[in-house]
Amino acid sequence: MADEQEISELVEHAVAEIFAAHLPAFLEEVSKHVVEALQPVIKRHIELHAAQQAPKAQQFTPGGSPTDLLNAAVSSIYDSSSQTDILRYLLEGASQFSARAALFVVRGNVLSAWRCAGFADESKFKGLSLDASSGLAARAIRDREPVSAAATEFNPDFIGSHGNPSDGNANVLPLVVRDKVAAILYIDAGTEKGGASDSSAVRLLVRSASSWLEITVQRKAGGTPPEAPVADVPPTEPAISSTPPPAHVVEARSPQVAPAATAPAQASAATEDSLQGLSKEDQDLHKKAKRFARLLVDEIKLYNPAKVAEGKQKKDLYNRLKDDIDKSRATYETRYGSTSAGAAGYFNAEVIRILGENDPSVLGAGFPQ
Repeated sequence: MADEQEISELVEHAVAEIFAAHLPAFLEEVSKHVVEALQPVIKRHIELHAAQQAPKAQQFTPGGSPTDLLNAAVSSIYDSSSQTDILRYLLEGASQFSARAALFVVRGNVLSAWRCAGFADESKFKGLSLDASSGLAARAIRDREPVSAAATEFNPDFIGSHGNPSDGNANVLPLVVRDKVAAILYIDAGTEKGGASDSSAVRLLVRSASSWLEITVQRKAGGTPPEAPVADVPPTEPAISSTPPPAHVVEARSPQVAPAATAPAQASAATEDSLQGLSKEDQDLHKKAKRFARLLVDEIKLYNPAKVAEGKQKKDLYNRLKDDIDKSRATYETRYGSTSAGAAGYFNAEVIRILGENDPSVLGAGFPQ
């Protein structure tokens, strides 16, 4: 009979083999539970970090949190129908999250200054041309990915003229359209002490602008021959090819912040009919307000799938999502409440359509009509 030492060694060996076989699955399960448990803490940390990183001059009013500002900036980009407006709203949005931002159009090996925000002397920016074949710009153009390093690596003369940022760093983000870099966005924390630059938020804005530029060009190209120039591109904008990219490229770059699902055709037709008699300007305003409401409500649904499902089942959807709905409503009202579209009720309509799946009763008695 084996002695106790031998039995112990056999047991330890058998346990070790079993443990080794199941260790990967065990670690994966533990990691999953830990991440789920930490999600609320992580979310609060991200929001706090974003608030701390926002420029000091920025005041957060109701509906003006970093997330709301980002939503509004992305929505402005997607509301734009021309390249000029897309780039303008990209720059304005970037200035919400960085002390300084500058947009350059790429023309061969030259960066042509377009517009800037946050620079003390903007007159030095007009007519500026920089070398695109070296430094951070060259890396961003070559890799078609954002790059971050010492600001002097972007262009020593540019930094010498406008001042080195307080933390010494800069981010250069390429706008990739038709698999080519049409422009680059430079951002930094500014020269004042305590300035900040949230590159993650700006990266999302650049991706949104890139995808919408591509879709806008494709729509305007229509039946024009391949490589035909876009007619309304001013000299200070990138001449973007109208050659349709492969289907998988368009799919990969379709807007991700504003979900691609569209309303039924009859609903769209009803909206068009209801706008008859309004001026072209008011019609456009109503359409933008409706799209913005849809964007806000889609985001609520995206981040709260369990609450939405439970709320519909128990018919208390509004009570479960009250904070999110009221916060998004405040954002909507801040932007469109005082306009001619303010009384149209688009936000409530989208809450009922998207969250309630066209059944108002699932929102519960507390939902404000």
